[in-house]
Amino acid sequence: MNKKVSLGVTISLIAVACAITFVLTMTVSLNMYNSMVSGIQERENIYNKIREIDSFVRASSIYDIEEETLINGIMNGYIAGTSDEYARYYTAEEYYRLQQEESGVIIGTGMETQISGQYLEVTYVYEGSPAEIEGIQVGDRIVAVNGQSLLEYDTETAQNMLLGEDGTRVSVTMQDPDGTQRSAVLIRQQIEIQSVHSDLINGYAYISISTFNELTAAQFIEEIEKYEAQSVLGYVFDVRGCSRGIITPLEQMLNKLLPAGIIATDIEADGTETNLVETDGSSAIEKPMAVLVDNGTACVAELFAASLRDFAGASLVGQFTAGKSELQTTQSFKDGSAVSVSTSRVKPARSDIFTDTGLIPDYDVEAPPEQVVQIGNPDNDFQLQRALEVVAAQ
Repeated sequence: MNKKVSLGVTISLIAVACAITFVLTMTVSLNMYNSMVSGIQERENIYNKIREIDSFVRASSIYDIEEETLINGIMNGYIAGTSDEYARYYTAEEYYRLQQEESGVIIGTGMETQISGQYLEVTYVYEGSPAEIEGIQVGDRIVAVNGQSLLEYDTETAQNMLLGEDGTRVSVTMQDPDGTQRSAVLIRQQIEIQSVHSDLINGYAYISISTFNELTAAQFIEEIEKYEAQSVLGYVFDVRGCSRGIITPLEQMLNKLLPAGIIATDIEADGTETNLVETDGSSAIEKPMAVLVDNGTACVAELFAASLRDFAGASLVGQFTAGKSELQTTQSFKDGSAVSVSTSRVKPARSDIFTDTGLIPDYDVEAPPEQVVQIGNPDNDFQLQRALEVVAAQ
């Protein structure tokens, strides 16, 4: 039996509903306002404290204050005070270099180096570069820059000294493996970073990736197509020590290797999950694969390795990886400086998130201390030797 509700009762119910909605809205808004005010007050307290310290130091210290150094110190201190271990403040010069690295084009001398004790060891020399013209070879050790021994600098500073403006000069002193020293003056120039190196070893393609930049995908695809034309037996990919780079080229690279599927998702701070890497399977390769990893393998390189294991059955050879799944967003400012903070985490589609734990290798192989790994030379690279054995047995 239908019952009719009077107009007065209906109006009363609507009024009650509106009142409840108003109260709830006001309560939520008030809480948000109080939280915002509290945050503003806390920040104001921080700014006041900085002003008090600044006033005291300027009035009392016997030392002069270098304003740029002070500002950089404050910015770095702020970043250090967050819980984000991967956050970083970049000066204008540092951010400019970061942009160069991510673009794949730098201005330098034409050689790649790695830290070797107190010196820098040349690991790669670009064809036609100033370094090659002056006869610098892989294995040479740089012991001085502009006449100053590297013992006077930390090695990262020494590496940065090799960079500079196009057309400028830098003097380097090298030491051959036999101990002979020689000097050369190099003129810096624009150079395309060769982030992918390769060789053919006993019928298997060995492909090393040193970083992921905007040119990496094209270089990688060129190598894959070259070796597929040669009908190689399988692949050994090397991402040892690969800890930097952008995720942009990864999808194109994996699209040359893996079947169709969602390879990884991106988890935002609020838990929102979106597809990050997805392949179409148009050129999947069904050949044995192995990936060389170590403690220096991080973030994009870790996802590369995890994806090949999850979707292509690749074996991981080497050591535990770094365990960095966080992705950073960088914000630049008017003065050219920038701040990078972690804004999301990468989640492989099949395996677990590798934050902190890293990837566990299928074949745990320790690298000899201070081992010199030369591209395509398995004679003194025990991990590479093992990886070749693994793909040959598949």
